[in-house]
Amino acid sequence: MKQTDIVTKVLETVKHKGADAAEISYAEGSGISVSCRQGEVDTIENNNDKSFSLTVYKNGAKGSASTAVVNEDSIALTIEKALAIAALTAPDEAAGLADKDLLATDFKNLQTAHDNPYEPDTLIQYALTATEGARAEAADKQADVVVDEANVEVGDGYAIYATSDGFLGEKRGSNASASVVAIAKEHGEMEREYWWDAVRDYRQLMDAEIMGAKAVGRSVAQLGSRQVKSQQVPVLFDPAMSKTLIGHMLSAISGSALYQEASFLKDDLNTQLFPEWFSIQEDPFIPGGFGSRNFDSNGIATKPRTLIDHGVLKGFMLSLYSARRLNSQPTGHGGGAHNLMVEAATTADLVKDMDRGFLVTSLMGQGVNTVTGDYSRGASGFWVEDGQIAFPISEMTIAGHLKDMFKNLRAVGADIDRRSKIHTGAWLVDGMTIAGD
Repeated sequence: MKQTDIVTKVLETVKHKGADAAEISYAEGSGISVSCRQGEVDTIENNNDKSFSLTVYKNGAKGSASTAVVNEDSIALTIEKALAIAALTAPDEAAGLADKDLLATDFKNLQTAHDNPYEPDTLIQYALTATEGARAEAADKQADVVVDEANVEVGDGYAIYATSDGFLGEKRGSNASASVVAIAKEHGEMEREYWWDAVRDYRQLMDAEIMGAKAVGRSVAQLGSRQVKSQQVPVLFDPAMSKTLIGHMLSAISGSALYQEASFLKDDLNTQLFPEWFSIQEDPFIPGGFGSRNFDSNGIATKPRTLIDHGVLKGFMLSLYSARRLNSQPTGHGGGAHNLMVEAATTADLVKDMDRGFLVTSLMGQGVNTVTGDYSRGASGFWVEDGQIAFPISEMTIAGHLKDMFKNLRAVGADIDRRSKIHTGAWLVDGMTIAGD
């Protein structure tokens, strides 16, 4: 029986059993991962997973149950559990299915699924080639480097969201990723660094030799790391690290944080958060995008929008439930944000523009409070003097307040990182406190 037929049959069954309404999320995925360690094949892992989640509504109450074994017996048990939980749960006015006029009706081909290779030999060859690229780079730098691990994996997924009101939406997606971890040694010191790539289509992965060389270059560059004195300086977040700042903003404007009053941005709708030259566009329909979706986890149609318009926060991200809790309208963000692109006049050489400060290439710790906006994290990277990288630094702490960091954003780099649903270059932030010696 087809997956869509199974879902439709279950929805009919729960209605016959007395549910007022019901929704189902079904997902299945498969993948293969290959890991090579120090030039030898270490592990080959295959995975095939399924999940079936049912939510029923009765007399205003909600009951949910799920199973990872999708057969007739387990589905029957899941139905009984969901109905039993609903019978014991207090009514919740915010719970329930989305209104039909909010549901997606236009299902674009988002080009998120690709015919990726599943042959172990293909993936092994990529990992071994990346290892050789790393070794060649180490030899060229006359550095003592161990290629700790080279990993590559591919996967495919398929999902259905369906409701007793007649909505049924399907999603397909594939992914491929690879990484190389290298350990550089010198005078008893060791520095462990890595590089990675992630794409939808395996054929678009970065060249394996280049990836290996990049990992070695990063680990060797960190040798001789030291600390600098505590002071207030500009901090340059490399593109991967600048994405985390957007991530903190997204957490603070999500519906769950807002209705729990656990957000430092809860009162800042239509407020100037960033400089006027800075905008963030959201587009769920980018072909092949990591955040491309026709509908959210509630079946609500997704739409392009401007999230930050010339520095001004123009909207929150509300799921169906959070919107009802806030007496607002859902924005199609059940399941999170879609593709986000920073729009700003970019600068090619932010290190030179910074002149003196801290280039952050790695962040550690969880010292970010999105309730208050306080920011404090461990960091490593490079000290910049006279517009040039002077030496590596590590075991530093950078601190500030996220609102101040957004306001004091001086420039965005042209080095756009596209390895996730957030696309941005490096961020140069003035006036941060760093602590070391």
